Amino acid sequence: MKILHTITSLELGGAEKLLTELIPAQIAMGHEAELLILCDKNAVFMDNFKLKNIPVHVSKYNSIKTWKNMFQIKKYAKKGKFDVVHSHLTHAQYWTSLASRIDFGKRIYITTEHSTSNNRRQKFIFKLIDRFIYKPYKKIISISPATQEELIKWIGGNKKRFEIIENGVDLSRFSQGNKIDLSEYGLDTDDKIIIMISRFHKAKDQDTVIKSLEFLPKIYKLVLVGDGERREELEKFTSEKNLSSRVFFLGIRKDIPDLLKTSYVAVQSSIFEGFGITALESMSAGIPTIATDVPGLSAIVKGGGILFPVGDYKKLAKIIFSLERNDMYNKIKNSCIEKSKMYDIKITAEKYINLYSSLISGGK
Repeated sequence: MKILHTITSLELGGAEKLLTELIPAQIAMGHEAELLILCDKNAVFMDNFKLKNIPVHVSKYNSIKTWKNMFQIKKYAKKGKFDVVHSHLTHAQYWTSLASRIDFGKRIYITTEHSTSNNRRQKFIFKLIDRFIYKPYKKIISISPATQEELIKWIGGNKKRFEIIENGVDLSRFSQGNKIDLSEYGLDTDDKIIIMISRFHKAKDQDTVIKSLEFLPKIYKLVLVGDGERREELEKFTSEKNLSSRVFFLGIRKDIPDLLKTSYVAVQSSIFEGFGITALESMSAGIPTIATDVPGLSAIVKGGGILFPVGDYKKLAKIIFSLERNDMYNKIKNSCIEKSKMYDIKITAEKYINLYSSLISGGK
């Protein structure tokens, strides 16, 4: 089977990260899979594909907004004789949907919804546009029950067209990390490192984690991994809180398994999440994981890590400090590892392949 994945870009994000493991897993199952991106700006995951010799095509327009991308998508789908075209994230979903309309049923088109919310859902006009956009897709996959529920509320339609396939990670990659020296940042080996790996975006709410430090002993330090539009704002916020000696901005890193292994706990303080793949990564690394009790994210962490209310930094600090008890720390650590085993990327890849096969054979 030949599969062409399309995605808006390879900037830092959960959907982009998923494809770095889903595509290799589909290839390992004996299928051919390639990737088409609309724009290669800030393509932080590009090397993940190059190192594995996985073809990544870039639209010649190198822009996420031009409608002419639909011709590029159809061109690559036709030239590569792909059986399935699978889109991810808004702009790729839009232009891939239009490409399917000018491809006249030559192949299967499906899409995956990666978030429970977005700015389009604030305006009624986008409800009509989204109904038009999602209509040609043979299947609309959601990465969690919460994501599917919100999407059905938004666009409606026959529920038989919707399906849930939860994300996964390469469990072995995160369980094999090694502790690393972070003294170049001013961190000591005795420091208890709280790590949060996310884009600097309002929805991720790093502010709550920063504020929690005010209620924890000074041995606790916060490492923020990632980049984005709010980085400067958060650095200023940290300075105003007089926490600059305890909060470290590491930028985008490729040694995530090692950083997790070096950390004491991981936190995901999102206001909303479609799934929470970074929380899953820290759980599979054997790091006690604390996350907000929001749909999508809570389904992953509940039963493994610990949940807290959105924005409640005092509660977060209390939970982190409770892990000072070794028996509590080890209990959460082990339950995180056990819960993560439900989300092996091999399971996710197999579910997608089975769905593609069924659609190609005329089933479902």
